Amino acid sequence: MMISRLILLLGCSSTSLAFVSPSPSSAIHRVGESTTLMMHRASDDAESDAPRGINQKRRAFLFQSLHYAALPFVAHADENENLYQRSTSDEGGDMTTKLFNPDGSLRDPNSVKQAEERTISINFPSSSNVGDIVVNTSTDGTQPSSESAGLKSSYKIPTKWNNDQSSQLPLYYDSSEGKNGKSCNRITIYSIDAPKLDLSTLEKATKVGVAKSLFMDQLPNKYFDQGVLKADLISGRTTRKPIKSADVSGEGAYDEQVYYEFDLAFAPLECPTFTDGNKENLGLGFCPYDNIFLVSATVLDEGIMMVCVVECNKDEWKMANSDLRRVRSSFDVDRA
Repeated sequence: MMISRLILLLGCSSTSLAFVSPSPSSAIHRVGESTTLMMHRASDDAESDAPRGINQKRRAFLFQSLHYAALPFVAHADENENLYQRSTSDEGGDMTTKLFNPDGSLRDPNSVKQAEERTISINFPSSSNVGDIVVNTSTDGTQPSSESAGLKSSYKIPTKWNNDQSSQLPLYYDSSEGKNGKSCNRITIYSIDAPKLDLSTLEKATKVGVAKSLFMDQLPNKYFDQGVLKADLISGRTTRKPIKSADVSGEGAYDEQVYYEFDLAFAPLECPTFTDGNKENLGLGFCPYDNIFLVSATVLDEGIMMVCVVECNKDEWKMANSDLRRVRSSFDVDRA
């Protein structure tokens, strides 16, 4: 009878302590009160025929068990009411808890590092109206001509990339920790001034062929690898950016300019076999992509197409694909 009462009391005490987080004083008071109550009941229990010494040892063992079982709850009695609440301290919790508040906002905006970038600005002449196709090209930030600038183009590259052409490091070399390699082959900005150019040229690019629609075969001296004319279109999308209005009467007004972005990729014309040392040729009849072109293009109301092409190989793509995409998407054109 006595043992049954103690077990029942032990279960009730543990249950109440497990689901209710009391204050330290109230928890200790309850433990003392429960212990006193059991001792009082135990002293009145005379139903057992066992020797008195055995009963006393059994009672002492049960009292100590109850006391130690209650101690963990007393130690945590100053915690929040919800014992299963996720820790929000800087020393504990998962990454989501460390970075975000319960309402979803950033706990410390300074803890998230923003990518540092350098802006490259290039001036292009406005429409020449000569009736022929006129191409102006800028390679890796060079100015295409000394003519008066009617258009301003720009793009941004990470400051961690080497942009000093006189440096001993290769251009666009990323020497940051874990990288230490060239991130990009070449960045080209070019303008096409041709009759009957408008945004419909870019709208039809996926049907006619992106490289052909962007006049990549018209640049002198086969500027681009001609494999791009048969490149696969991996993805495409449109974005919109502000541009100064062409209407001179609306000084200070801005229009919305639509940009078309294309991801092109193509394999080398020749594909050595696996026995020749090409570990990527698995005998499936094709080679993996070796060249990637990230393109952004737009056509102004003046009938001028502006194109940005970011070129890289497969190794550079594996190392810096997120940076390369940001460079392409940062391409912007405005009127001077």
